[in-house]
Amino acid sequence: MTARQTPAIVLQIRDYGEADRLVNFLTPDGGRLTGIAKHAKKSRRRFANCLEPLNRVVFHLSPKPRGDLEFLQQAELVNSFPNLRRDLRRLAAAAVLAELAGELSTPPETTGAIFKTLNQALEHLDAGADPDSLLPPFLLHLLQLGGYGPRWESCRVCGREPAAPLVFSIPQGGVVCAGCSRGAAGPLLPLNPGVWKLLRLAAELPLKKLTRLRFPPAQRDQSLNVIHNFLRHHLGRNLKSWAFWQKMGRDEASKAASDTDSQSKGN
Repeated sequence: MTARQTPAIVLQIRDYGEADRLVNFLTPDGGRLTGIAKHAKKSRRRFANCLEPLNRVVFHLSPKPRGDLEFLQQAELVNSFPNLRRDLRRLAAAAVLAELAGELSTPPETTGAIFKTLNQALEHLDAGADPDSLLPPFLLHLLQLGGYGPRWESCRVCGREPAAPLVFSIPQGGVVCAGCSRGAAGPLLPLNPGVWKLLRLAAELPLKKLTRLRFPPAQRDQSLNVIHNFLRHHLGRNLKSWAFWQKMGRDEASKAASDTDSQSKGN
């Protein structure tokens, strides 16, 4: 085997011994990989400013004689997405998308599209995209690429166009109409018709048009509640980064309430 280069998005960094670091990273051809960066803690040239989560880089990989670990010779920084790191809400959305992309990148036929989707999401967030409107459709797009896409176009029980009041069946992975809800597998989550239309549109739009969608707070909250519970059921656990996203939401709501209270007292 010969040395090679690969585009990559850094997912996670862990210290390994006194001088080395283990790096989880996403690539367009190999999906999620793990590599060891020897003496990375002390090197200021080979990995300068590269080994940070969410960085877009080019890794130079040494031939590996055996085992699953890649050997990272050096890295070149392509984009650190500095603007999204200045906004914790956007950073949290990026962390959720990156974690899910890493989880879903096993089938080799979809790794390139998953890498492209995550990279575009990071670029949009870095350019100032609203994380509340970006996160739901990009999560759905990743789920579809990974083979877990929920079904929105027809009732999962009768196969017809869904009629309100609607629910979402977590185990059946799709919308269920009013007449079929009693026979649907639970847990079942309520689904506002407006939210259903937004999620259906998000699932149908191509990647380049996803940022056109707008999710107001109520629609965002219900959409993400459905997606979160669906992910937890099918992955068998919570995404670790979801707690960060929720905390940033609570902090933002608390700040908004405090600002409103201060304004009312000032008046």
